[in-house]
Amino acid sequence: MRDTSTEAIAVVRATVRAVDPVDRLRQALAHSEAMRDLALARMRIRYPNRSTLELVELLLGQTLIRKDHASETP
Repeated sequence: MRDTSTEAIAVVRATVRAVDPVDRLRQALAHSEAMRDLALARMRIRYPNRSTLELVELLLGQTLIRKDHASETP
């Protein structure tokens, strides 16, 4: 069961569709960045001794820089 009327859904859809696609993409990217920042802030509280790189790796669930190459300079 929905708590939103069909008319209200139609108004929201029309409003979203009225926004320029480039602006919608900008908004989506801004929301994504805000959520990533929020997640990292929460992780900094939980893991205060971890570097930003380590926190991002935890967030992504993958290693971004292999440890055997971490000390090499380009």
